[in-house]
Amino acid sequence: MIEGDMHDVTSATAENYTPPSTTNTRLVLASGSPRRRELLALLGVPFEICVTDGEERDDPVPPEVLAALPAFPLDRINHPTLLAWRKTDAAAKESGNAVLLGADTTVVIDNKILNKPRDTADARRMLRQLAGRTHTVYTGVCVAAEAAALYLTLTASQVEIAPLRDDEIAAYVATGEPLDKAGAYGIQGLGGKLVRMVYGSYTAVVGLPLVETVAGLRAAGIQGLNDPEEAYRHWLKMQEKEPLPCPPTQP
Repeated sequence: MIEGDMHDVTSATAENYTPPSTTNTRLVLASGSPRRRELLALLGVPFEICVTDGEERDDPVPPEVLAALPAFPLDRINHPTLLAWRKTDAAAKESGNAVLLGADTTVVIDNKILNKPRDTADARRMLRQLAGRTHTVYTGVCVAAEAAALYLTLTASQVEIAPLRDDEIAAYVATGEPLDKAGAYGIQGLGGKLVRMVYGSYTAVVGLPLVETVAGLRAAGIQGLNDPEEAYRHWLKMQEKEPLPCPPTQP
């Protein structure tokens, strides 16, 4: 969900977390997601935020971008990496000379995408579908500069949800948290208690895979980034969460 247009400067440090030296290159996060903002801040470089309606547009996609898209099992129109590129492409028109970072996350089960629920009944339906099963969360990342996509990747994580009784589902839906979350749960919030295991990147399920993000930003010349594993563990402490077994769960 687009959370309103804004273009501001965000401090890239978290409380009690000392960043290393930073770079002079401007970095723009093409997303209004608070969780992506939190995770990127822990990498220790300053950045700006530019929110657009890029993922809702159907502007022509350069052939080189289409050719570089990682494999995705569903329709290309819903490809998270393509949507991440659309965000950076739209933000580039407003941000001038900068490195742009975009990300998009999709929840998939039974070869179908679970978007944000329409209402509480839809949220309960989604959670019943997920309960006691494993689904896939795909997060695409695009790093671009000077209107060229420099780095395109797609991270797939398997998420195992515990069996849930109807009263447990109703109690969680009553908190209101599922109503603005794809798949009707947020692993970073109360929904984390529903998750038994993550096979793959935990931060990709949150919305920004830190290992892949660091690789992309380094490729674009961003220096002074914090170690992604240390950033991930610090984020868990900030959220008062215990880390899941590693492996299978990675940053």
